[in-house]
Amino acid sequence: MLLAGLGVITTTLPITNFTQTTAKSAVQQSQKSAPKEFPTPAEQAADPVSIVHEDFYSAGQNVDVKAENSTGDAAVAGSNVTISGSVKGYLMAAGANVNINAPIGNDLWAAGANVVVNAPIADNAMLAGSSIVVEQTGTIGNDARIAGSSVDVKGRVTRNLIIYAANAQISSEVGGNATVFAENLTLNPGAIVRGDLIVNSPNQPAISPQAQILGRFDYHQTESRQNSGSTIGGWFSSWFLTFLWITVLGIVAVWFSSFWTNRVAEMLKRESLKSLLVGLIAVLLIPIVFVLLLVTVAGLPLAIVIGAMSLVGFILSGVFVSYLLGDWLLNQLKRWQSSNVLKIVFGALIVTLVMSVPWIGGLAKLAVFLFGFGAFLLERRSFYLELRGQGLV
Repeated sequence: MLLAGLGVITTTLPITNFTQTTAKSAVQQSQKSAPKEFPTPAEQAADPVSIVHEDFYSAGQNVDVKAENSTGDAAVAGSNVTISGSVKGYLMAAGANVNINAPIGNDLWAAGANVVVNAPIADNAMLAGSSIVVEQTGTIGNDARIAGSSVDVKGRVTRNLIIYAANAQISSEVGGNATVFAENLTLNPGAIVRGDLIVNSPNQPAISPQAQILGRFDYHQTESRQNSGSTIGGWFSSWFLTFLWITVLGIVAVWFSSFWTNRVAEMLKRESLKSLLVGLIAVLLIPIVFVLLLVTVAGLPLAIVIGAMSLVGFILSGVFVSYLLGDWLLNQLKRWQSSNVLKIVFGALIVTLVMSVPWIGGLAKLAVFLFGFGAFLLERRSFYLELRGQGLV
């Protein structure tokens, strides 16, 4: 469960802010339709215990989590994300700039253009971005998986380290195996790999005489890819912008009407195959119908309505699929099921990662559009029939 009501949040242009209460107050919370507002600094000072036991998720331009000794987890997203207070549970953070400046008591998932880890992570770390830096104070208590254009590991990794990068540096101790896929790898003085070092690169790694490899050293030469840094950076930029686009649209959609978003997602879940077929048929027929209506004066208003509905369905198709996948994932994890925002975030993460995979990415994009658009049309038809049955249309 995502357990944290975390400190002071500085948010410019806020999108949403939700908290969940502890087990003691969960019954009271379930009786209320509106989410609890995040406490003000004055309320935090007056009742710090109730705050540090709450769940917290937030999205905005600038998010700074400052509370100390939180007993739970947090999920935050923004242009600039800073963790200044310790989090004893899980942390998921996404933003253009992500700085982890306080200890994390469980796993860390972080993605951004620039990610810097300055504090200990008790368990696993999964980091993705253009520039990733794990400072000396940013020790990893278990495994670390890092993907980026530039990766610099200065902090100790207790177990295994996996790196995908254009340029990678290791300056610290790795307690297990280190597996690196990179254009260039440098082991700096003081680096210690207590297990095996496995390198996949077109270039021989630069290993300092003061670096130690206590296990086996395997070097597998791969073909050089010119501008690999640009390729990785371009892939990340494309993925991150798509992820951000769907996430922001999804947050707006659930803010506007979570009931409607849930209706479309439930339609997709209940009528998956039918949604796919309707989406395919609609894609083939709507352009023809639209053009035929445009050539007649009487059909012009209907053409505008069809065009507007198609545009909305097209833009939001990824949101509906993401919401459904996020809902499924959170139910499997048995965590955070009440948060529509996290359903969107986790679902968008899955959808955009699959869409960014070479070869299958194009098919994934088409499938997401057809499923989402078909479910949207089926839900609109169902809504119309409901209104008609009530004599309202």
